[in-house]
This record gives sequence, structure tokens and C-alpha cells, in this order.
Amino acid sequence: MSKVSIIIRTKNEEEWISHCLDMVYRQSFTDFEVILVDNESTDHTVEIARRYPLSRIISIDRFFPGLALNKGIRASKGEYIVCLSAHCVPKGVDWLENLLANFSSEENLAGAYGRQLPVSFTDPVDKRDLLITFGRDRRLQTKDYFFHNANSILRRDIWEKFPFDEKATNIEDRIWGKKVTENGYQIAYDPEASVYHYHGLHQGNVKDRVEGVVSIIEEVDHDVANQLPNGLRPESIRISAIIPVDDSVNFSSKSEELLLQTINSLSSSKFLDNIYIVSNQSDLAYGQTSWIDRGEIENIDNLGLDEIMQKSLEVIESREEYPSLLFYINYDYLHRIDNLIDELIIDRQYKGYNTVFAGYIDYGHYWLKGDDGQFFQSDSLLNSREEREPAYAALYGQGCLTSATNIRKGQLIFGKIGIFPVDDFKYTLRARRSNKCR
Repeated sequence: MSKVSIIIRTKNEEEWISHCLDMVYRQSFTDFEVILVDNESTDHTVEIARRYPLSRIISIDRFFPGLALNKGIRASKGEYIVCLSAHCVPKGVDWLENLLANFSSEENLAGAYGRQLPVSFTDPVDKRDLLITFGRDRRLQTKDYFFHNANSILRRDIWEKFPFDEKATNIEDRIWGKKVTENGYQIAYDPEASVYHYHGLHQGNVKDRVEGVVSIIEEVDHDVANQLPNGLRPESIRISAIIPVDDSVNFSSKSEELLLQTINSLSSSKFLDNIYIVSNQSDLAYGQTSWIDRGEIENIDNLGLDEIMQKSLEVIESREEYPSLLFYINYDYLHRIDNLIDELIIDRQYKGYNTVFAGYIDYGHYWLKGDDGQFFQSDSLLNSREEREPAYAALYGQGCLTSATNIRKGQLIFGKIGIFPVDDFKYTLRARRSNKCR
């Protein structure tokens, strides 16, 4: 029987569940079981979670937070119960040990909750709430019933007396905290048991005002500024590059030269784990690259780029390799941008983008066709170059980084977009144009 049971509630958490579970299974205290309570996720949350040695996965079709926790706890065996959000990532390997240590000194303790830290791309409103609510001082609460189940631990024997409210639509944790404190038990807040949690506690407020509050707090407290969990840092993410080679047409010596140049550029990255060449020819997989036979992808010559990336990922995952991010690159560009690959990776991780790519800064005048068939100008001819806002011409083939989640949906470009500005026209030049490999 495990001493601790960790209950994780999920619904469409494929972006976060692996980061959460990676750190859970790296803990210094190892006498625990993990039970996942999933609310009919429609993405790959459950499939990803199954890669870890979970004790059990429970499926629920109607979500109430207290009900979900109670179901998970009833299926568990631990003397202590940990509640952890799927999008919370323990900060260190001593997180669980620190949570559990609270019970060694407090006999009348019902439960404890830990600190929640924002990450670099947490919304300013949420960041402010987390920094103000979860401070550095440990405290023991006798009348204050604040409790937070994103990162908490409680005694099973107390839960048996006071299970979570199964009808409450939210704040089931504070309802529970009120019950136990009214019955003479205490709650501890432990800042040493920290997790990263990019969501906040509340919604709303004026963004400009809270940005000011956050910036002041971050200036005073450098430890909470621009942080990322280790598992979200570029050096910890599993990133694979895919180069689709359209060798259904003539593949010239110049194309082969550009392909080798592209592979060398990718190989210089500090963060890429694998490079996949999608081609009819296995001998084009130079050096440490891996080959995906175009013949493995049905009807590939009639597929668009989004679908080629999606089908390539399916082949990669069939080999039991599971990248979190995919980097698309087109070998047809005549000039490669120095350090672009790692710049895009760093930008995406620290700014919380879904997709990042290179974009040529364009101050040109453009004409569009209206519904009435007449052309109109997209900007004003009267504006000087300095006064005009530039457009950005996408250079996806120079480098486009997106999540495996996006690719599974058949979307290379999705969600919150980041663009790496390129101001030299030579980086737009290509050996040939292709609708498939942009």
C-alpha cells in the first residue's frame, strides 16, 4: 500500500500532462501512486498519460470538482491524499517530500497546500493573483479556511469524516477548508512545496493596471520573474524537426546541396533531438537524421503541408517516439538565418506562443479586392514608410515551430502566434516555389 495517493483531474490537458507527470515521477519521495480522473478528454491527454506507470485511470462524464476528487480518492489506498492540477508542474524533486513533512510537526493538521508560481507567459492578471496570494512565509491557519486543491495534501482519515462537496461547481477546496477549521482542525500553507501554475485564481480586471502591479513585484522579487519549470525550458522539451522532400519531381544536385545545408543548420541547434527526412530516397537521410519513407504516407503527393506534417507525426509516434514540439523547415531556401532555430524555440517557450515562425518585414503597398469587385488599398499612400505599420510575409520554410497538439489536429499554424522579424530580402529567396512546402 502506498503512503501517498496523488489524484490528478484532467480534461484536454495534452499540452501539460507530460510536464506534470515527468516531475511527479522524479520526486525524491517515491512511496506514492498516481490516479488520473479524466473528464472525457477529446485530445491525447489519456494516451500521453498512459506512457507513465499510473495506478488507475478513472473516466467521468459529468464534472463537479469535489465529485471528481472523491471518486479518485475512493479508488486510492494512500494514508495521505495529494490533489494536483494537471497543468501544475512541481518546481523541484522535493515537492512531495515537503508537502508530507507538514504532518510530522502538527498533530492537529487536516491538510496543507503549497505555493503556486507563475511562469514567464502567465497572463498579467493571473500572475498578479498568484504572486499576491502565495507568499514566502509558512503559516498555520486556525480560522482562515483558504485552501487550494491545485497543489494540496490532506489526511485520509480527515477526508473520511469530511469528503469534498460533490454538488459545488467550484471552490470545493475552500468549502472543505471551512468544514475542517470549524471542527477544530488546522490548515498549513507551505511555500517550500511549490508548483508552477500558469493559470490564476481570478478573472477580470484592467490588464494595464495589473501589469504595473506585476512589474513592481517582479522587480522586488527576482525569484518569481520570468520563470519556467525545468520541464518547459527549451533544453528539456522533446523537439523534432521534419523536412518534407518532394522528390516526386526532379531532385537536382542543387536541391541536394540545399538539403545538406538545411540539415547542417538543424544539427547546430542546441535543443533539437531528432531530424526526420520525409523522402522516397533513404540515402538522403544524412548523418544522424532519420528517414520516413514517403511511401508510408498514403496519397502523400495530393496532401497539403498541414496533412504531411500530421501524417509524419503519426509515423514518428508509431515508432514510440513522442516529441512535444515539431519544427518544420523547407530545404529550398537559398540562405539560412543564423541561429533562427534556437531563437524560435526560446521565444516560443518563454513567451507562451502556440506557433512561432520567421516573417519578412514588408512596408510595401498592397491592393485588395472588395466584395463589390473593386480594388482598395490596404494602407494609405500618404503615409511615409516610417509612419506605416509593416506587414509580415510568412517564411514558414525558414522555420516554423509548433506543438504536436497542433499537428495532430492537422494545423501547422494555430493559436497564439509569434513572429521572428526578418529584414533582409535575401532570406526570402528560394530555388523553386511549391504550394506544399511554403
